[in-house]
Amino acid sequence: MVPPARMKPRRSEPAFVYRAGIGLGGTPITCDGIGSASDLIFLSHARALSLRAASQLSGARASRRQIVTTETTLRLLGDAGEKLRDRTLPAAFGRPFNLGNERIEVVPTGYLPGSAGLLCENDGHSAFYLGAYAPEALAPDFPASEVRRADAVCIDATFGDPALVIPPRQQTIAEIVAFAKAALAERQTPVLLGSPFGALAAVASALFHASLPLRAHSRIAAVLSRLRPYQPSLPTPARFSGRVAAGEVLLWPSEARDAVALSALERLRFALVSGTAAHPEAPSRMRVERGFALTVLPTAAEIQATIAATGAKEVALFHDGAEPLAKQLLDQGLFAYTLEPPLQMTLPGA
Repeated sequence: MVPPARMKPRRSEPAFVYRAGIGLGGTPITCDGIGSASDLIFLSHARALSLRAASQLSGARASRRQIVTTETTLRLLGDAGEKLRDRTLPAAFGRPFNLGNERIEVVPTGYLPGSAGLLCENDGHSAFYLGAYAPEALAPDFPASEVRRADAVCIDATFGDPALVIPPRQQTIAEIVAFAKAALAERQTPVLLGSPFGALAAVASALFHASLPLRAHSRIAAVLSRLRPYQPSLPTPARFSGRVAAGEVLLWPSEARDAVALSALERLRFALVSGTAAHPEAPSRMRVERGFALTVLPTAAEIQATIAATGAKEVALFHDGAEPLAKQLLDQGLFAYTLEPPLQMTLPGA
């Protein structure tokens, strides 16, 4: 953890602490985790919990835990969301409410449909759990994020390392479309590796609007189907069943790069579509011809712009890029520190 040595917090304890999730100090609220037996659990988006953690919250041993989240997040959770529904306090954007001494507002973050941040105000102090957010909508019908003024803010810094080079997103999407067209022109099959919960969904939309036929791994096709009611620009790709027709682009989960089904295909050209492609070793590790550093999550510069917009003087960061960015923020005079990343919050290919 980066020691907050350059600036003292406004209160006797940090605004955010790690406790099986990210807790709001001095409150019984835990964000994106299972917390303690009597906590109020805030779920910021449909990927915030593993299936095991969701089961813990919905099972007979869930104790007195109640959940705050949006209706859209519950729906995207599918069966897991239905199991949580009886203990959920649905929250709507733009409708603050009180929970005990806390004034609560959920704020759109744009990471997924229904994804939200949590603004908590108590006794003149405000803490804003922003978590995973999208600083830029990658397609016209993708959700947009909003920011609120706060004394303290907590942000997912997965790609917040200032050393990472992530090009402008629309430029990268155009380059991916060009890569696919070039492969098809040479009678090869472009295989785009990524996550439909990340930037790959926006790429699928761009490819579809470029009139390129799509075929997708069943997991990707299923996710796109779940998202389509909220993002109508998403295509309906043919499901992969062991073959790819001439002229099709194949969308494939990055974690299934070594699938036996791919080894049976010929003339494939692989590309990684993920913020992780910004790491120099990623393309060779994934054995791809091209790495496109595309992410819905914020870069270091975007995180700093967001912090400035909130006016926060206290900043908590989590995930991979947290420590180098926290050091930079400390040098700028902010009270910045890192939190241990909740193990259940995984964002592959974001």
